Amino acid sequence: MKWMKTFLALLGVSLFSIVGPSAAAPLRLASHQAVYDLKLDELKENSGIEAVRGRIVLKVEQQCDGLIVNQRMVLEMINFEGNVVVSDYNQSTWEDNAGRMMRFDMSNMLNGQLIEKYSGVAEHRENGLLVQFSEPSIDDMELAADVIFPGEHTRQLLKAAATGRHLLSAKVYDGNGEDGLSDTLAVIGKAQALLEPREVEEKLRGKTYWPLQISFFDLRQQQTEPDYRIGMKIFDNGVATDLHLDYSDFSLRGNVSDLTLLAAEKCS
Repeated sequence: MKWMKTFLALLGVSLFSIVGPSAAAPLRLASHQAVYDLKLDELKENSGIEAVRGRIVLKVEQQCDGLIVNQRMVLEMINFEGNVVVSDYNQSTWEDNAGRMMRFDMSNMLNGQLIEKYSGVAEHRENGLLVQFSEPSIDDMELAADVIFPGEHTRQLLKAAATGRHLLSAKVYDGNGEDGLSDTLAVIGKAQALLEPREVEEKLRGKTYWPLQISFFDLRQQQTEPDYRIGMKIFDNGVATDLHLDYSDFSLRGNVSDLTLLAAEKCS
């Protein structure tokens, strides 16, 4: 189920024509915890699905030396026979602030049964990006030097949006095992200010955001249509609201049901 991507990977895209990680001082994202309630928006023809609902819980911790992201996505899907499938996806990552290394742990369970689990380290070397897996015992992956990580994606997105760029593409490895590499194309809308927030989004009042849509393509196939699309409002501190997850069988709307801004770590 490749579409069960990590949320931060869906959020971020590289927005400059860079080769490898940026040498500039990294933009610091807001440490926060957000809960998104997912509700069915549209069922596609011949999907075989009758109902879908779910929740995403995301915790982002911007530390002095790196970025920690813990995320969980649970989906409950009911088919036309009335059978229920529950997917429970978890991932934890740590990225250094220079965007050179990422540690990752992910697991995905269907109806309580573990179907995939990956742990490892991805690191930029002299000739490209090397992904080494500690679990399972599989061969290393060698990726191109211009592949970057989700946290760096998000930082580059905010920098590009602030300079008025609207159409950007990048390759990203998000830690989802052997299927973790995607090509992405992002469309960024015009900057707006949140003047009338919902109560749960009051902490974002007055902040600048950009409408954003990201299309994801499988690099192993020559395709003109994306595997899926993700839409959202992305704020200048890295917080996202108003999700729209558009997959081949269905689409979902995700609204923030809880948002907590966490204290920033003090750095020298």
